[in-house]
Amino acid sequence: MSASSSRKVDKDEQEAERKVQKPRWLEGFLRKTFFDSCTIHPFRRNELNKYCINCNLSVCQYCVASGPHRHHKILKIYRHVYKDVVSLTTMEKYIDSSQIQPYKCNKRLVISLNPLPHSGSTANNEASCNTCSRKLSEPDLYRYCSISCKVSAALSNPDDSAPPFISIQTPRLPPPQEKQGEISGPQKPQKRKRKGIPHRAPFF
Repeated sequence: MSASSSRKVDKDEQEAERKVQKPRWLEGFLRKTFFDSCTIHPFRRNELNKYCINCNLSVCQYCVASGPHRHHKILKIYRHVYKDVVSLTTMEKYIDSSQIQPYKCNKRLVISLNPLPHSGSTANNEASCNTCSRKLSEPDLYRYCSISCKVSAALSNPDDSAPPFISIQTPRLPPPQEKQGEISGPQKPQKRKRKGIPHRAPFF
């Protein structure tokens, strides 16, 4: 009886994980610490500002260039308000981040791994994160302030009709190439010639 009950619990956990479709590496990724010095490479600019998805490790640029992580899936980590963030376009390749509030960091849209400190809690539930009640700048478009908030919300409500996460093997629609084409398409007509070569008036 005990063996069959344990098997049933395992099946229930597997079904819940399949419904959420949370990548296995995501939980470990959110727990990692970044921007410490790499102990393997005692060189200049050896901060651990990258994450290897295949190995579940924080790595530096020398680890990626010369080590076994060369052909692995790598995420680059940035700093925004003293917190770890990742590029939105890069993260969209691995998870569905459509309901996570993006921030602008060095002319780049990023999403936070954990809630940012400058977004204080607010009494207005409509304008706040569904998980941690921190303030959202665009509550009409987004429901969560960070990836960890969306993960906890997805795990607490696995019976949602639309699973919020996509595994690495599943391609995201539309593909990133089409997105870049849509962004770069309208900019082409703006490239036009200048008014012309200025001509001086004759002196006599």
